[in-house]
Amino acid sequence: MAVYEKLMSIQQELKAPKGQYNAFGKYSYRSCEDIVEAVKPLAGKVKAVLTITDRVELVGERYYIIATATLMDAETGEKISVTSQAREEDSKKGMDAAQVSGA
Repeated sequence: MAVYEKLMSIQQELKAPKGQYNAFGKYSYRSCEDIVEAVKPLAGKVKAVLTITDRVELVGERYYIIATATLMDAETGEKISVTSQAREEDSKKGMDAAQVSGA
C-alpha cells in the first residue's frame, strides 16, 4: 500500500469528535491532541507515522507559527507533508502587544 493509499485509509476511518468546549466563545472544537490520539491506532494499523512540527518565522513585522504535518510510510520511508501558517491578531481589546502574542 502506497503512502497516499495509507492516508486515504486513515481519513476514511478517522473519527475525532469535538470534545472540547470554549465557554467564552460558546463553541465546541477538537484540539490537535484529540486528532493525534484518534490517528495513532489507525496509523499503526497501516504502518504509518504522523509527525507534527512547528517553528516561528518573522514575516515583515509579524511573527507566524509555521506548522507542518507529515505522514511517513514506516515500510518504505515515503512521506507526504502539508504546511499551514497562523499569526496573532493585530490587537485585542484590553490587551497590550505582549499579551496578544502570548494568547
